[in-house]
Amino acid sequence: MNTRTWLAWLLAALLVAGLTTNPLYLLLVLLSATLVFLACRTNTPLARAYRLFFLAGLVLWIGYVVFAVVTVGGTRGATVLLRLPKLTLPALLGGVTLGGPISAEDLAWGALRGLRLWALLTIFGTFNALINHYRLLRLAPRSFFHAGLVATIAVAFVPQILRSSQTIVESQRIRGHRFRGARSYLPLVAPLLASSLETSIELAEALDARGYGRTRVADLRLGRQQLLVLGGLLLLGAGLFGWLYYGAPAAAPALALIGAGGLALLLALRALGRLIPRTTYRRERWRRHDSLAVAAAAVCAASWLGLWLAGAAGMQYNPYPLLRPPAFHPLAGIAAALLAAPALFAPARQRILTRRKRTARPHAAPRARPVPRYEPPVIADHKSP
Repeated sequence: MNTRTWLAWLLAALLVAGLTTNPLYLLLVLLSATLVFLACRTNTPLARAYRLFFLAGLVLWIGYVVFAVVTVGGTRGATVLLRLPKLTLPALLGGVTLGGPISAEDLAWGALRGLRLWALLTIFGTFNALINHYRLLRLAPRSFFHAGLVATIAVAFVPQILRSSQTIVESQRIRGHRFRGARSYLPLVAPLLASSLETSIELAEALDARGYGRTRVADLRLGRQQLLVLGGLLLLGAGLFGWLYYGAPAAAPALALIGAGGLALLLALRALGRLIPRTTYRRERWRRHDSLAVAAAAVCAASWLGLWLAGAAGMQYNPYPLLRPPAFHPLAGIAAALLAAPALFAPARQRILTRRKRTARPHAAPRARPVPRYEPPVIADHKSP
């Protein structure tokens, strides 16, 4: 799919997961992101990194539940399940009370906070596994090219580490090393560190060979643009400070300063973008399934935002003071389920469906022609006169 399609899906998924604390909707978002990954995944190192995000979210969810149990310190819910020994830390360590009565509401609160973080990590894992980071870098404005390059290198760092660690593990097993406990993984540290340093050196050499960071004639004007950016930031900061500190009486001059700072920043970023040339060898094609997926994401985001502004659909859930089942609105559920739309329009799924149709109705094979029977030639026996 197109890179812009995945960006629209990411924004819609983050909007849904960020505006609700209802566990039913969060579970729906989590399942939708997982379904999209399973339908659109490819056999690449980035696709294998999804497992790391998913397991990290699971570990954090368990950690939130344990943290909610340990740091209760007193009865906050009405349904008490058990009582643990209470221990209050000294004031130097924060004065936190550990243990005490454990209620079902405390467990639900910890599970709810962990589930929200798990859903966010799953969304980012799906986006990281299915997006093409080089095409994503091309979508960044030219004035933010350097920041986009740094972000792309940072995102691609995780799958590179996973691929290097898998290669080192296979090499150690060939040499007879067995991985049983935590200490058995210590031989992985030195080779992994050496491979990471070697990769960074190769990346630096590749950037230097392509002329990254070299001064050109057009870069001599860079100092003036940077001064304009600094001036715009100072005007923005002065306007925000005046508005927050002096209040409504200083609203008019504060808005004037904010507008002037924003205009200066826009002009500076536009001038900086002209200093960075960009060429495109092959443009991404926009297909019909991209339009359908973007339309589904737009409908999901608009419906969810409208329901949130109306205060309906039970988006906010609080298990205190008494645990009760969360509300579920069918319209909100349908809107959240639209996040799974890319799984229906995935190219891999279309190929599978086409293959099934061909298998169900095979074409008639042409009839084979009979092979003629070989007969040896008859040689006449001529008698000599």
